[in-house]
Amino acid sequence: MIFLLISIVGAFLNAAQIKHYEIQGWDARVVITANYISASLLGWIFYAYGEDHQIDATTIWLGVGGGILWPSTFLILMQGIRDYGLSLAGSSSRLSLLVPVLFAVVFLDEVLTFNTMIGILLALAALILMSKLKKADSGKFDLRALWFIPLMVFSLGCVNLWLNIFNHYGTPSQHHAFITLVFSFSLLFSIAYLYGYRIPVSKGAITRGILLGFSNYCMFFFLLQALRHEDFIDASAIAYTLHAVINYHPCQQCGYPDLEGKAGALRLSRHIASD
Repeated sequence: MIFLLISIVGAFLNAAQIKHYEIQGWDARVVITANYISASLLGWIFYAYGEDHQIDATTIWLGVGGGILWPSTFLILMQGIRDYGLSLAGSSSRLSLLVPVLFAVVFLDEVLTFNTMIGILLALAALILMSKLKKADSGKFDLRALWFIPLMVFSLGCVNLWLNIFNHYGTPSQHHAFITLVFSFSLLFSIAYLYGYRIPVSKGAITRGILLGFSNYCMFFFLLQALRHEDFIDASAIAYTLHAVINYHPCQQCGYPDLEGKAGALRLSRHIASD
């Protein structure tokens, strides 16, 4: 339980920093990219001092997959905020809990309680109701919402799920290597994105992103440890739910519901800043 609590504290620190950066008006894309610098550096340090210095093919592929998934999900989220508004994107973020819970029930044979089943059905109903067919800016009908909003929910859910996939299909002793590879490949793909789209990079945004990377690393690393713990090894759905629910209230205190525009994407970066 202590690992889960530390992860939640890390998410709270993310929220506090993000709110501060939002007030200052820094570019979310640059901040998120820079956060991978310190996060990956921390990972390589822990990997160097760890016991297992081998990296098998499964760890590499999961690292590459996570490195692609987390930055790309951030871009999908930014597009969702731009087209359908921050409120809908925030709801998608919370509904994404459905993905790891369903995975745990279907593929990991975790117990499907009556309450869990009701929650899943209500979440699916909410997803249908959320898929409104009008854009936030123009109010015009947009049939793309029928597939884009479920895609946003699914991609956000896969980010959370990725840690549990490693726990069950990866080599346990290579957990340092796994999370380090995710952050490192996220950094490479994010740099390629900034360069490809000629996005201006400022020293201030880089500095703040590097600071964000420390708490972000703690959040994901200790969530990974919590899912590996005997309390949650066969009850990951409970761990994900506790993390989402307990973390929601302190994030509110940091002003998350008030964010708008690009800074609103930063509000949800705890899902993708590996971001």
